[in-house]
Formats: sequence, structure tokens, C-alpha cells
Amino acid sequence: MRLGPLIAIQTTPAQLGLNIYPGSMQLKQRHASMHLQQPQADMQVKAANGQLHVDNSAVRQDLGVGSQLQMAKEQARASIRTAQQGAARRAREGDRMMREPNVIGTIAKETNYSRNHVETNVGLIPRSRPEIAYVGEPTARVHVIPQAPRLEVIPQPPELQVTQAAVEAYLKQKGSVKIEYIGPRGIWA
Repeated sequence: MRLGPLIAIQTTPAQLGLNIYPGSMQLKQRHASMHLQQPQADMQVKAANGQLHVDNSAVRQDLGVGSQLQMAKEQARASIRTAQQGAARRAREGDRMMREPNVIGTIAKETNYSRNHVETNVGLIPRSRPEIAYVGEPTARVHVIPQAPRLEVIPQPPELQVTQAAVEAYLKQKGSVKIEYIGPRGIWA
């Protein structure tokens, strides 16, 4: 019997490798700048010239001060009396300091404690009210012109960063075909 040649064929497939780099996109949008101004409204107020009359002579009579001229004269007399009393007291204190040694502390205590005595009288005066009269137009004329707000907006452009996707192919394994004769050496015997 005759056999044909025996051969062994062995194949290795080629393998491709892929490196895939995904793309990315970043979008940034800054806030727009905005300026808002509100102008003040124009306002015009017109009022007729009026006069306010206040008569407080009845109140001053209740207080017992009389006219302003009388009150000024009385205050001047009281000021002179107070000045004279102060000068007399200092003269007495000076005489006392000459006669008694180490009396300054005592005088200081007496001066300090003499002011603590306060007299208070409570009464309901004045019993009458001042007479108040307004002569003229009592209401004013008001004219208002409102102003529109002013708005200024400056938009900011967006910032876009793009990274492109990439695919990198490489040969992971080479393909091959191996043919080998494995039969007897004598083919046709």
C-alpha cells in the first residue's frame, strides 16, 4: 500500500492589540459681570411761604419768669450773688487755713458733702399751653419724576478644552504558518 507524504501544518493567528485613549471635553463659563445703577428720583417740593407764630407769654407767667428781658436781668443778679458767695467762702477757707494746720482735707470733705444735699420740688407747671398759629398754605406741592434703573451686563465667553480620543493599534502576536513533513523518508517504496 502506498501512502502519500505526511505533513503537519501548524498555524498561529496574528493578534492585534489596541490602546484606546478616551477623549474629554471641559466647558467652563464664568459669571457675567453686571452693574446696576438706580439714579435718584427728581423731586420738587413747593410750599407757599408761611409763618409760624408762637406766643409763650402765658407759659412764662406760669413759670414766674416773666419776659425774656426780666429773666436775663434776674439771671445776672443771681450770677453776681453766686460769685460774691463763692469769693466769701474762699476767703473764710483761707483764714481757716492760716489758723489751723492740716485743715485742707477737712475743707475738701465739707465742700464735697455739702453738694450732696438736693431739694426737689415737683409741680405741674406750666398749667397753660403756648399759643401756636400757622399762617399760610398748610400743604406743600410735591412733584416726583422717577428714574429708570440702568443695567449693564458684560457676558464672559465660555472656555472649552477638548482632548481628542485616540486609538493606537499594534501587533500583539505575529501570524505564522509552519509546515513540517512527518511521514516516512522514502515516499514511494
